[in-house]
Amino acid sequence: MALAAAGLAAASALPSAAQTSPADLDPADCSNGTYVSEPSANPGLAADCRALTAVRNHWTAAAGNAGLPAGHPLLTWGQDGAAVTSWTGVTINNQRVTRLNLRQSGLQGPIPPEISRLTKLGELDLGGNQLTALPPEISRLTKLEGLRLGGNQLTELPPEISRLINLRYLHLHGNQLTALPPELSRLTKLTELWLYGNQLTELPPEISRLTNLGELDLGGNQLTALPPEI
Repeated sequence: MALAAAGLAAASALPSAAQTSPADLDPADCSNGTYVSEPSANPGLAADCRALTAVRNHWTAAAGNAGLPAGHPLLTWGQDGAAVTSWTGVTINNQRVTRLNLRQSGLQGPIPPEISRLTKLGELDLGGNQLTALPPEISRLTKLEGLRLGGNQLTELPPEISRLINLRYLHLHGNQLTALPPELSRLTKLTELWLYGNQLTELPPEISRLTNLGELDLGGNQLTALPPEI
């Protein structure tokens, strides 16, 4: 079932009113039949559910005293015992979470490392937020084919991103990147790399190894030259 579009619609129409941050979701509810039906028969989904509750609890706590806006997608997760299959922005296939879309959700601060426990993710869209750091644990998401992080406040990338060997598109436009790790060259399946609107002054020559790239967008940076290897 695909809920990513619903997540985008809900997030882009958030009301301005804020509310006090709610109590944390209890990860035990992923294993007792509340959020996941027949959890003993679906241990993978129960594990993904626990990871989602940790991610949600991180961001509701990060919102501080101001709380999250009423109607925020994360506030609907687990509401009234809602099953994980109905959580906004979460796509589930074969009883595993395969896509997470929290685009334009007003999320702030570093991306929680607990997101790396969603090991069957094929696409992660956190674009259009105010995220400041990507955890090195992101390297565990080896099934990822799409990573959308454009329109955030990232200043650097962890070299561990090089372990996402199945990535086909990587969107990093509209951040505050000043350099790229040479390890990025190991993502040899990349066909699309968006880097426009950053603060890059140079590119690592190793980027020339990305021989499957069909699109490389470098506009709006501070580049004065390209490596001859490109």
